[in-house]
Amino acid sequence: MAAESPAPTASGGPRGPLLMSMTEIAELAQVKRPVVTTWRRRYPDFPKPADGDATSPLFDSRQVAEWLIGTGRDPAGRIEADLRLHALAGLGTGLPPSDLLALLTALICLRDQDGEPAAAAHGDLRGDLLRRAARLDPRDSCLCSEIALLPAEASPLAEAVDELVEAAWGCRGAFERVMGAGQRFKAGGLYARTVAPGLARLVADLSGAREHARERTVTVRDPAAGPGDLLAAVADAAGPDYQLIFQAAEADRYLARLAGRRLAVHGVAWADLKLATGEQPPEDWADPDVIVTQVPYLPGETRSPEQVIDRLDDIALRLAPGCTAVVLGPAAVLAGELRPFSPAERTRGRLLSSGMVEAIIRLPGGLVPFRPGYDVALWVLTSAYQSPYRGWVLLADVSDRALTDEVIAALAEDVVTWRRDGYRPQAHTRAFGVQVRIGDLVDALRPLTARRPARGSAAVTAGAALVSRVTDLEAELDRLAAGHPAARPPIRGGIAAGARTPPPAQAIGSLVKARRLVLVPGSRLRGVPIGQDGHHDVLGVPEVLGRTRRGDRSIDRVVLAGLPRVRLTEPGDVVVTTAPEFGVLVDHAGLAVVEFPAKVLRIPAAERQSFTPRTLAGLLAGRMPSLRPAGAVRPPLRLEDHELPALSPAEVQFLDQLLAALDARQEAARQELDLVAELRDITTSGLSDGTLTLTEPPSARNGQ
Repeated sequence: MAAESPAPTASGGPRGPLLMSMTEIAELAQVKRPVVTTWRRRYPDFPKPADGDATSPLFDSRQVAEWLIGTGRDPAGRIEADLRLHALAGLGTGLPPSDLLALLTALICLRDQDGEPAAAAHGDLRGDLLRRAARLDPRDSCLCSEIALLPAEASPLAEAVDELVEAAWGCRGAFERVMGAGQRFKAGGLYARTVAPGLARLVADLSGAREHARERTVTVRDPAAGPGDLLAAVADAAGPDYQLIFQAAEADRYLARLAGRRLAVHGVAWADLKLATGEQPPEDWADPDVIVTQVPYLPGETRSPEQVIDRLDDIALRLAPGCTAVVLGPAAVLAGELRPFSPAERTRGRLLSSGMVEAIIRLPGGLVPFRPGYDVALWVLTSAYQSPYRGWVLLADVSDRALTDEVIAALAEDVVTWRRDGYRPQAHTRAFGVQVRIGDLVDALRPLTARRPARGSAAVTAGAALVSRVTDLEAELDRLAAGHPAARPPIRGGIAAGARTPPPAQAIGSLVKARRLVLVPGSRLRGVPIGQDGHHDVLGVPEVLGRTRRGDRSIDRVVLAGLPRVRLTEPGDVVVTTAPEFGVLVDHAGLAVVEFPAKVLRIPAAERQSFTPRTLAGLLAGRMPSLRPAGAVRPPLRLEDHELPALSPAEVQFLDQLLAALDARQEAARQELDLVAELRDITTSGLSDGTLTLTEPPSARNGQ
């Protein structure tokens, strides 16, 4: 929040400048707090404090903004609008956060609807604004009561709103700036139902509302509208060229009115907007052509999975032929593994078998900003009773990547071109979607997820092209090894192009339960002395991710004896970590200590035909995601949820031999790189400090 100062305004004047703390400067510049301290020390032209003391200086916000813009620290052109938000937060300190948010959005909506600046009045500004609101909203559906919250001296707020609209390039941009500034306005609780803009855009694209609107007037409904994120995204996707009727129902009256103002600013005419407060839409509303909604998050998620599935079932029952619904909900229920034969599992299986489920998409974390640990998934529902693909469902898992514009477009194309009218599924290569038989999902009681390999180029490239690329790589390796035939034998993959059905896969957790793999957790070594001269190597995140060489960290055997729960590795153990990113390492030597959060996957002797250490590590490295998306608080999948393909014994043996040859070649290259690096460091440092000198020029010594 803005630091208090005498009657602040955004632009200065007789009321004095709006002041900012160093923490608020960091928020405005979108940098860490210490960066501001560095700026003050490094740049003499950085604004001087305008108030405060040495420990808590306050700065003129206008001077700070001008310095940031003038020094090129505003490439996106957002600081002016953010500064106006800062000013509005300071001006509204006398109002409760919910009232301030309602008032600001109402002023923006009023300006958008009648085209007049909020501060355009002669005489009684507050009375004039109330009269303007009454003309637009005579029934007080979403505007008049909020304008009535204006204080008697309305000019500062109205002028600041006009400045925000100008800085944000219009009312829509200003409204969305306010909606995205819940933390600044201390109104975080009002944003519990807000989703990331990219997710709202994905829902709108999947709904097909724009495509339906090309043929007729389309009715779009959200029975749990919240602040209107999803309906506003549909309005933006359709644009002004198509007519849509919007129905927004919301149990919270405050949020329902907020959604109404938001949709109006996004170009929805009052006549095309229906608002209702309550758990269920009114009976006299027309049946919707498109439903976009979310199963609202509940604190602590005390509801049962059955309640979530029942909500999906109720939505499916309301879909007429040709209609579409996109439902956002908890990933654990919509895409996760439910308790076998539980009511929720049986109901979900029945709903899948009905033919109404078109696609299920598991999404990355962090898409519900107010609940960053709440993972979500999407169900796309359409009536497909006459479709030849009724017994199939499209699964997509993008939990390992950010929801960028490219990912959104690819997901929408995958779904839209799968089984909807006018498209032939076999004519389109899918980027993320995997077509799965519903019977296989229901019978196997497995999670409703499927991910294409993380290295997706191989998944969409023709086999002949891959063979050609492998041949080129082998030839290049031969050329590089021409001078070292003994140390670097040629690599021959021995692969050929050929279409085959991908092998079945099984989750690591299931393999562990079946005792085909052994999962050993790492040991917590916080406070344990770790050095470089111990007896047992420590294998943790630095080693598994390649940031530290094995042997750089070790633990003394005497210290180890005092840690009774620590277990040493065995030769051939596969060490894996998923935090902070995925990494895998084969411990060929054994007798090491694995440090949490890394874990050990151990292959029993009876399973060595199904897995070898190298093949297990290779299959993991080739299929596991490398990084968690920005904003996610946990990895896309637990290690136990990841699936491994079941290769034949012959394929396992072949792959193990190839990986052994590649490992040997890699180790030889690594040793040469280490020697080159050490030689470089010794030579340059010795010449720099005078401990070394040259006896002859390098060119003469090398015969050049």
